[in-house]
Amino acid sequence: MGDSVGDQLRRLREVRGMTLSELARVSGIGKGTISELENDRRGARLDTLFALTTALDAPLGALLPGRGADAEPVSGASVSATLLDRWTVGSSLVEAYRATLTSDHQESRAHAHGIEETVTVIRGRVLVGPTGAAQELRAGESVRYPGDAPHRFHALGDAADVILLMHYPPRTASEEGHLPHDR
Repeated sequence: MGDSVGDQLRRLREVRGMTLSELARVSGIGKGTISELENDRRGARLDTLFALTTALDAPLGALLPGRGADAEPVSGASVSATLLDRWTVGSSLVEAYRATLTSDHQESRAHAHGIEETVTVIRGRVLVGPTGAAQELRAGESVRYPGDAPHRFHALGDAADVILLMHYPPRTASEEGHLPHDR
């Protein structure tokens, strides 16, 4: 399956030239928590991983060791997501996740500038989108919204299955090739 989340986090932090203290300050995640994550002494919640990748200016998938059948899900308050694949479209990166939403409310902080998200409902009903302007969707419906603004997720009623696409803006040429699992 490859390197662990901790291995990926340490490598990405070092590539970015950040100390544990700097990453803690920028991400809002405690230095002890980051150390425990890097040493695989604790698992990370989805919101923690997003805070770290936002601070490191990297896609979420850069910290995830597997994809598709080999991937383990990462979870938040309402969302449990598995990385299916990632690919480039022009100079942008797209990551596809299979996710299950529960009726618990999940408020996601803004991700890095320029990120957009597309949610397509496979089964059930969900409320997703920007905080204060979330939309109700049913099976077969989709919405695309800014991921760089606070947003929310939750199923309406029973658990729901969705496909989540993360659309990352182009990076500069100097950043290309310096992120784990970038291709």
